[in-house]
Amino acid sequence: MKQFPGSLLDIEYHLPDQVVTNIDFQASFPDWRVEQTEKRTGVFERRIARPDETAYDLALIAAKKLFEKTPSLKDKVDAIIFCTQSPDYVMPSNAFLLQRDLGLQNNVLAFDYNLACSGYIYGLLMASSFIKTGIAKNVLLVTADTYSKYIADSDRSTRMLFGDGASASWIGFANQCETQPMIASFDDFKCASDGKGWDKFFIKSGGGRQPVSDNAEADYNDKIFMNGLQVLNLVNDRVIKQLFELLRKNELEAEQIDQFFLHQASGLALDSLRKKLKVGADKVFSNLGTVGNTVSSSIPILIKDYFSQASLPQGSRLFLCGFGVGYSWGSLLATK
Repeated sequence: MKQFPGSLLDIEYHLPDQVVTNIDFQASFPDWRVEQTEKRTGVFERRIARPDETAYDLALIAAKKLFEKTPSLKDKVDAIIFCTQSPDYVMPSNAFLLQRDLGLQNNVLAFDYNLACSGYIYGLLMASSFIKTGIAKNVLLVTADTYSKYIADSDRSTRMLFGDGASASWIGFANQCETQPMIASFDDFKCASDGKGWDKFFIKSGGGRQPVSDNAEADYNDKIFMNGLQVLNLVNDRVIKQLFELLRKNELEAEQIDQFFLHQASGLALDSLRKKLKVGADKVFSNLGTVGNTVSSSIPILIKDYFSQASLPQGSRLFLCGFGVGYSWGSLLATK
């Protein structure tokens, strides 16, 4: 089996303090069919950032938690990769702010990349590639988004689905970590995209194509538009095909995977993938009900929560998969 260099050594995450429950939504919007939407989303509560709290603020706290656990990491990190669609500024990238506020050395490679729910898989692939080429030895992979700031107050489906959050992951060599890595080896990646689906999940206005200065135009809309049915079709068609393609390539069956870490897109999406994989619920861990869809932070938060309450023996097979905006989707076969 092919292996990519590097290991996932540790993860920390941070969620906003404010908890918004479905009971809160029902009280504020008595005309909403909250119970019906709850069945589709699978979310009962989510964390929402304050108006003055940014994705970067959440990310900085997550990164500081990671550094507090391993103080020596401050002198080891030589690359910061920051995934967000909610940056503090048009320029510079959040990664530079993080280098500044964490007090890291100036020889640190740093940049942001704009991806949503597939972002963590792409980030792990980039981190592993940097390690393979010798450009970096210890990568800080950060994911953070505050989609709540992009959601219209009246949009029931998205408001009841998404939560805000951030994660910080340390990717390096297993022998540098005092404890057993969360993921010892990245065995195989598969990433894909289809820009024809760009308008099925997007924010039309506020960028260069229709700038903020055009906000008086009738078609100006700087809030999220999501065609949930089309995104679910992506899951049921190309995402599940990719899962099976990666398994077949590595001569594995779904039942041989010890744990799947799937992007927490929605209850419908997770149920559909599990049924198509024909695996039990115990192999598809979920924290969707209490966290919501946290976009690029979904998978790392999921991994952290799982290993905080469960354990797997060394050598266990893991499967990670993220999908969404772009369209973009990616999968990773890994070993504990």
